[in-house]
Amino acid sequence: MTLEQFALNLNEFDKETAGNKIDYFVYFLTVINGVDGVKSKDIEVCFTELKTTKYSNISQYLSLNSKKTKNKPAKFYYHKGLYHLERTKKAEIDKKINAPRIIAPTNNYFPLELFNNTRGYLVTVATQAAGCYDNSLFDACSVMTRKLLEILIIEAFERFKIEAKIKNPQGNFFFLSELIDTFKSETSWNVGRNAKKSLPNLKKIGDLSAHNRRYIARQTDIDNIREDLRIVLEELIHIIDYPNWK
Repeated sequence: MTLEQFALNLNEFDKETAGNKIDYFVYFLTVINGVDGVKSKDIEVCFTELKTTKYSNISQYLSLNSKKTKNKPAKFYYHKGLYHLERTKKAEIDKKINAPRIIAPTNNYFPLELFNNTRGYLVTVATQAAGCYDNSLFDACSVMTRKLLEILIIEAFERFKIEAKIKNPQGNFFFLSELIDTFKSETSWNVGRNAKKSLPNLKKIGDLSAHNRRYIARQTDIDNIREDLRIVLEELIHIIDYPNWK
């Protein structure tokens, strides 16, 4: 969804105050787009994109509304230089825009705590994969798992500043098969035997669900890769070491 589409779906968005628009922009960026928090410059871009009058001091608005007062609760939560919506404010906007109720995924597919202290977009993809498993959407689960692996492999190379090794002459990242081969042979890290063996199997399931029109993934197919997936995810996240990746 684009920002323009989001604004059009809101009831009388153009009549909102500039301050209220900031609330919606933070929602759009962090909830709809899944970015890991925002800065004032991100909000300024939203005002510019919609060609609507900007709030006079966005930075001050975010700062003041991240503090609870006697008269009103805080709208934002400030953490590590980024602003997020407070849970109560997010729930308020969810209700206004009739956002679908999201049922929290379980750890039945893989332990979601693996993604603690990683990145917001990774948590989003991981929870979607887990949610698909919980709701028996096994083809969707396979595809989201494939996406998760692709992101993590790319970020391993970016973490070590060697992403050029996984790009073609046009500057585009390799397809997953080449990513896996290059990851397994890279000497900047040591990949365990089990992870090396598991990666192609995980890719195969994702490819079948994404590209084979007669293939329908079943729970047994996904259950057969759960142990392999746990091993690979943990190894990739350990290699990347998100808490120390600035």
